[in-house]
Amino acid sequence: MVRCSVCVVLAAGKGTRMRSRIPKVLHPILGAPMIHYVISTVQEVAEKTVVVVGHGAQEVERALDGLGVTTAVQEQQLGTAHAVSAAAESLAGAREVLVVCGDTPMLRPSTLSSFVERHREAGAALSVLTCIMADPKGYGRIIRRGEDVLGIVEEQDASADQRQIREVNAGVYLFSGDFLLTHLPKVQADNAQGEYYLTDLVGMAVSGGYGVAAFCLADGDEAIGINDRRALSDVEQMMLRDLRRRWMDRGVSFENAPTIYLEPSVVLGEDVVLGPNVVLKGRTEIGPGARIGAFSFLENQVIKEGTEVPPFTVKRS
Repeated sequence: MVRCSVCVVLAAGKGTRMRSRIPKVLHPILGAPMIHYVISTVQEVAEKTVVVVGHGAQEVERALDGLGVTTAVQEQQLGTAHAVSAAAESLAGAREVLVVCGDTPMLRPSTLSSFVERHREAGAALSVLTCIMADPKGYGRIIRRGEDVLGIVEEQDASADQRQIREVNAGVYLFSGDFLLTHLPKVQADNAQGEYYLTDLVGMAVSGGYGVAAFCLADGDEAIGINDRRALSDVEQMMLRDLRRRWMDRGVSFENAPTIYLEPSVVLGEDVVLGPNVVLKGRTEIGPGARIGAFSFLENQVIKEGTEVPPFTVKRS
């Protein structure tokens, strides 16, 4: 797997639309904070991970304890470029800097590794991941002339014509370390939001004659950012669907599969059968050939091979 020097994870935002006292990146998906999925992904493709925290910084730092990341604090949330600036001390000497958002848990390591490889092949100073959306509302639009990238325009600053563009910014960037650290201080907050946009670096690169590349995701679901409870629920359902399918491919049977909940930490043996409405949480291990009856709830349990667990069983520890 192709790896880069450093990844910066942006996790300082409050997440106002979540309507919650909990920092957005700590909202759970299948039993773990959403940011844990992002950290797990980027650590496969980056030698060092720096997480920029801000709102609820102490809570977020506690949730990151033991994950092997460095944190940087963005005291005021003044935009994405401002957030990356908070991590600047940790970026010195980096060949490349990958930037991702802490609310995008669907990103895959293989996607990011391919992104790094294609960035190098293009010889770009800056690359951005994009995707095509049927409804691009709320996303920054990719401005092109033919295949050439000219810039990224945020929704609030886009003209009526630009808002018709369906290719949008997925919020994942890869920079040459030298280019990023040289140009980051030049970003200005002259926009409708009064914020320092990381996307302004695209225009700087184009005007300065640097190479800019944009690669479109084959699966736009990877780019989903969680901004509200609906998106949180949608992403959890997609991840749960994929998790069930992976276990089916390993020889597990699900009776009325859409009703069954399990977490990524659960381990299932071959020929396990899970009845309808079963819930499996935590470090639960189900031995080969075991059958778990309908409506059972098991948390941090070990079920031996061939065991038949009656319906409506509740065991937790």
